[in-house]
Amino acid sequence: VTYTQRTMLGQVVWVARTYPFQFGVIFSGIKTSVSDLIVQLGIERRETIDWRRNCAFAAFGFGYLGVVQYTLYVPVFGRLFPGTAAFSAKPLREKVVDLRGQLAVAAQVFLDQCVHHPFAYYPAFYVTKEVVTTGGKPDVGRALGKWRGEF
Repeated sequence: VTYTQRTMLGQVVWVARTYPFQFGVIFSGIKTSVSDLIVQLGIERRETIDWRRNCAFAAFGFGYLGVVQYTLYVPVFGRLFPGTAAFSAKPLREKVVDLRGQLAVAAQVFLDQCVHHPFAYYPAFYVTKEVVTTGGKPDVGRALGKWRGEF
């Protein structure tokens, strides 16, 4: 790793630590956009990029993955489960014997996977998918009906 690479990485880390919310929102939006571009070009082998679709996924990345999930995972979960950050920082030897910390993490995972994802993330994703696939005339009721049908 060169000095320039270390310096650039250090700057990125500084920005992420100094402005975590903004960094998370921007990173999530860019990551989601790039992921869709990879799918369109590498997997679907499209000759032209569907920019409308890419913008919809980028908006989902900025809005839901960036804003909503940051808010849920950092301030909300931080208040609901105040000891989990300290638990996460412990060495494995200490985690193994910390039953209270294990239960708090298990509760966080349960809340995320069994409440947040099925009742918030997936409906938002299905609405985004509806926007992408309908050519500008999304039917939110139809999108939520698909989510209910697969739920």
